[in-house]
Amino acid sequence: MLTALNRRRYSLLKFLALLSQIRWYNVLLLLIGQYLSALFVFEPSDSWQSTLADTGTHLTIWSSAFLLVFGFLINSFYDLETDTINRPKQTAFERLISQSTSLRIALLALIVGLLMAYTVSWQGLLFYGFYAFILWFYSHKVRNIPLVGHVSAAIIGLLPFFGISVYHQYLSLHTLAFGGLIGLALFSRELLKDLIMVKGDTVMGKSTAASEFGSDQVRLALIISSGIAWIPAFFTQQWFGFYAQFGMLLMLVLLSVANTLTLGAKGLRGLRWAHLCYKVVLVIGILTIPFL
Repeated sequence: MLTALNRRRYSLLKFLALLSQIRWYNVLLLLIGQYLSALFVFEPSDSWQSTLADTGTHLTIWSSAFLLVFGFLINSFYDLETDTINRPKQTAFERLISQSTSLRIALLALIVGLLMAYTVSWQGLLFYGFYAFILWFYSHKVRNIPLVGHVSAAIIGLLPFFGISVYHQYLSLHTLAFGGLIGLALFSRELLKDLIMVKGDTVMGKSTAASEFGSDQVRLALIISSGIAWIPAFFTQQWFGFYAQFGMLLMLVLLSVANTLTLGAKGLRGLRWAHLCYKVVLVIGILTIPFL
C-alpha cells in the first residue's frame, strides 16, 4: 500500500516537473490571449458563438500551443548546463523527467501541432512548420547572439497571434500598435533574463548582451526601452477606448517600475522582483485584449 502511494506521489512529481519544463504558465497565457483575440478582436462582438463553434479556430490556437511546448522542451535541452548553474534546484526538479523522455514528448508535441495545422489548411501547415523551425533554430543558434536573440524571442512570442489573425483575415493599425507594446515588453524581458542568468552564461562561455556589453549597459538599455515605450503609446492613444488605454497605462507604469528596480538591484533578489513585474505586465496585456 505504501509502495503504491509512493509511486503515485512520484508520478505526480514527474508530472509537475514536466509542467515546469514546458513553462505551463506561458502556454496558458498564449491560449487565453489567442481565444480572447479570436472572440473579441478578430470577429464582430455578436458572433462569439460562431467563433467558438469554428473547428479551425480551435485547431489553429491549439496547434501553436503544442508547438510552443515543443519549443520550451527543446530550449530546456540546449540550456541544461546553464540552467544547472543558474537555477540548480528547479533544474534538479525538472530532471525527474529524463532528457530522452523530454525529447520524445517534444517530438510528439511537434507532430500533434503540425497535424492540427494541416487539418486547417496546407497554408497553415507551412506557417506553423516555419514557426516550429524558428523555435528550434532560436534554441540551437540564435539565442546566444546578443540583441538578435532578444529580438527573435519577441517575434516568436507574437507569431501565434499573427497566425490566428491571418486565419480570421483581420489586421488593423491599433492591434499592430498594441502588439508592438507587447513585443517591446518581451524584448526587455529577455534583456532582464540576461542579467539574471549572467553567471551561468559566463561560465559556459555563452555570448549574451550582459556578457558582451556589461550589466550596466543592459540596465541602461532597459531604462531607455521603457522610455521609448511611452512615445508610441502617447501618439496612438486615440485609437483605443478607455479600458484599453487604462490597461496600456498600467503596463507602461509597471515596465517603468520593473526597469527602475533593475537599475537599483544589488543582487538576484531585486532582479527577480523586476522579472515578476514583467510577468504581471504580460498578464495585464492579455486581459486588455478584449477591450481593443
